[in-house]
Amino acid sequence: MFLRQKSLYKYIFISILTCIILTIYTQQVKAQLFDSDQASSKTKWRQINEARFQLIFPQEFEKAAPLLASQINSMLDNASKDLGINPRKISIIVQENHIEQNGFAQLAPRKVELFSTPGPASDNTNWLPNLVQHELRHVAQFDKLTGKIKGSFFEQLALALYGLHLPAWYFEGDAVSIETQFSNGGRGRSSAWMVPLKANMVAGKNYSFDKNILGSFKDITPSYYLTGYLMNSYLSNNFGYPVKEKIMDNMRKNLLRPFNFNVALKKETDMNSKALYTQSMKAYKGTWEMHIKPEHEDIISPKNDRYFSHYYLPQTNGSGEIFTLVESPDRIPHLAKIEQNSSKKLFQLGYQLRPYFHLNDKHIVWDEIRRDARFGKQTYNIIRIYDIKTKKSKDLSKNSRFYSPVIDSNSENVYTAHVDQTNVSSLVKINLETLDVQEVVQMPADFQLLQPALHPKNNKIVAIVLSQKGNNLIEIDLESKSWEPLFAWSNQEFERPIYAGESVIFKAQKDQKDNIFWLDLGNGSVSQVTFSSLGNYSPSSYDGNILYYNSYKFNGQKVGKLRLDSIKFHPVKIDENNPAIMDRQLNAIYSLENQPQNQDYQIKKYNPLSHLFNFHSLSISANNFESFDNYRPGIFWIANDLLNTSQVKLGYEYDLEREKSSYSAEVTYQKYYPKFTVSYENRGLIGQAKVGNNGTQTINFDYREHVYMLDMQIPMVKYRGNVIYSYGLNFGTSYQKRYDLSMDNLRNFRYEIAFPLNYQVYLNRNWRRSQMDLIPKWGQNINFIYRHVPFTSGMTGNIWVLKSNFYFPGFFRNHGFQARLSYQNGFGQFANSNELPMVGGWAHFKSEKVDNTLLLNYRFPIAYPDWSIGPLGYIKRFHGYLFSDYQNLEDSGFSPASYGVGLSMDFNLMRYKLPDFGLGGKLSFINHPSARGKVVPSFSFSYSY
Repeated sequence: MFLRQKSLYKYIFISILTCIILTIYTQQVKAQLFDSDQASSKTKWRQINEARFQLIFPQEFEKAAPLLASQINSMLDNASKDLGINPRKISIIVQENHIEQNGFAQLAPRKVELFSTPGPASDNTNWLPNLVQHELRHVAQFDKLTGKIKGSFFEQLALALYGLHLPAWYFEGDAVSIETQFSNGGRGRSSAWMVPLKANMVAGKNYSFDKNILGSFKDITPSYYLTGYLMNSYLSNNFGYPVKEKIMDNMRKNLLRPFNFNVALKKETDMNSKALYTQSMKAYKGTWEMHIKPEHEDIISPKNDRYFSHYYLPQTNGSGEIFTLVESPDRIPHLAKIEQNSSKKLFQLGYQLRPYFHLNDKHIVWDEIRRDARFGKQTYNIIRIYDIKTKKSKDLSKNSRFYSPVIDSNSENVYTAHVDQTNVSSLVKINLETLDVQEVVQMPADFQLLQPALHPKNNKIVAIVLSQKGNNLIEIDLESKSWEPLFAWSNQEFERPIYAGESVIFKAQKDQKDNIFWLDLGNGSVSQVTFSSLGNYSPSSYDGNILYYNSYKFNGQKVGKLRLDSIKFHPVKIDENNPAIMDRQLNAIYSLENQPQNQDYQIKKYNPLSHLFNFHSLSISANNFESFDNYRPGIFWIANDLLNTSQVKLGYEYDLEREKSSYSAEVTYQKYYPKFTVSYENRGLIGQAKVGNNGTQTINFDYREHVYMLDMQIPMVKYRGNVIYSYGLNFGTSYQKRYDLSMDNLRNFRYEIAFPLNYQVYLNRNWRRSQMDLIPKWGQNINFIYRHVPFTSGMTGNIWVLKSNFYFPGFFRNHGFQARLSYQNGFGQFANSNELPMVGGWAHFKSEKVDNTLLLNYRFPIAYPDWSIGPLGYIKRFHGYLFSDYQNLEDSGFSPASYGVGLSMDFNLMRYKLPDFGLGGKLSFINHPSARGKVVPSFSFSYSY
């Protein structure tokens, strides 16, 4: 899986949680939590339906779909043959209108989802085929381990057992091995992908197994993909590829066995996971240390950073100042100038697919992600420009798919790569005065254009091209609009080519290291410019005399400087075919010559409603364990269509406290701008009645009711630079009909409540958070609610509620203030309703009627220990807060009703990457005369993604 979506880990966690609860209740049922985003309602879907797969894609992808379909059968074989299985038919969904490179495979419902648009990052192979091969390996893993648990009831149970038994580092590392084995590229051949772990080892940062797979706030750690790939490679190097099937077979036969993976691994290798990690790192560290040489570089990056920092893409212009894109865990990504070993922030950036910018003497250009306000799988990549003199910025495009812009020296035109909805790539030109867009040259169908760079004379462009033939650098003549390759086609991973006079400087991989090289366009000779043992990247040169570049260190990518006139050029030959790194079982490049070519397939329309009743799982929670409050055991049968536009849920619950049962049915439809939910519930309840002459006695009575509900939501989210806007409108109503009262002659009992109306309008504006920020640095959030009962005879009243939430910077970095001010006003039926966030310890004193509250707190990080508690837990962060809460401000004399202190920690359990758990404690000091106790302790437990 590539840049794996957090939603899949929600599936797995909810499944595991269900599996644990099932052990208690001894029922074979399970839960489901599904992705909340949809494609645009305007998307017209098509399908190719074959015996082994169903390919679903937007109409715009119709020309490209047959080629992909022709490759899937062989990919299914490649993904599964070493496991000795033939995967069941799988639905594969191509989300071509979503430009964030990603993909995931899941059960409940069973599908693979691909975000297929290639992005701006350099690579050693084509994006989409490699993505499909990776995800189909997960399908094979599903079917090998839990494939016999299937049908309309047990998919989530199968996913639960998969996630419970198979560690993320193993199933992702295994999939990286397969993507590398069955392509001419893959991450297993990329030295740039492996450099974070290599740099740590060489610097003596020998982090623990837990830290390397679970991550850290304060240190760079390799992903669990990389750690898992190297551990998988050690397995296959020392025990052969058949060991993977043996491990999975052993696990499949013992699905109820605790610590199943470690037991199976121990049986086949005499090692558990931690021992395998130790042996793997020992072997690779020895290999890498053999090739490390002393380096003498002129590093000019700032030296006072508290945590690791990347200073990406160093560039200069006629001013001689050095500009760079700064990323660190304690700061929002921003453009900065380096001045006297410190950095001066220019402006903050919005979300980017990859860190990127380009500049000349007057302007800076870069690209940013945008999304459709309603549909999260309709995204764009736009071009922005910043005027260095006026310090103002603006958009150059809207709803575009442009990448890696470069601005000419005269600030007349911006050139940028473009990928259309059939994945056809082209070079386009944007006129800065008129903003007209003109296509310069269109590439052949399977050629992806990357990272264009202009010649100083603005007459030529050098760029990277990826294709099925291989990868290359090409030079484009802007006058004739012709182009030619500069090398033989190979799996070389080129990056950031630039001109230096009539030569080209670029990054390439040689001897499993990344360095800067020089290509003389006159005679075709190649010379090596830098000789890093770790990696040098992103070369730039304003005048062809001084070269700036990124030099990778254990604490980030730093800025290196080199005078080109001091270099002695010695011709070298760069590697045309890079072998797999560390995996000795892959001795040769996978041949693409005999791969299936474009075939004729019958393409039909696809209607998402054809899977409206796609029942797949049973759940024991009505809300998918989003909340543990008032949990009631029950059973729910769930259906989801493959495109996440509908859900059907049928259920039964039993209230243990009231000893009453309820039956429910719910349909959610979310294809269009409003999301609609229609539900019915038949439930048993207990009411109370006053008896006696003075009504001093209370007696309980039973009754049942029919409840029909309709809810409509219009949720909207937008990105604007480093600010995230979310706003929307919600509307709801219901009809209640009561019957089967256990008391006769009950007065003032309402048998019918007809159509109370509820409205909600909200508007939120928050800054993007850095990794270490506990709350946004700035934020304004307003939420207005109104309820009334206009259609029920004898019932009057309404209530309005205004909630606000504001964020402000704290005294130090990553600290923050939060202020929540809320008002409510209700009468009649709603006179005693409380819909405000209440003060701390409110339940521990006798409060007068609350009309408003003000909740103030100050949040701050304390420490980032990265502590392992054996295999049970891994603590990443401690943080605290101080609070002071007020109610009924006009009467309080601004004296707090309560105040106190809280302490929390963020941690992972049992070496699961997600969710992130939180455990907190709070001491509330009650400042009210009726308080039963002045000090009230409380505790909290939460999880997030």
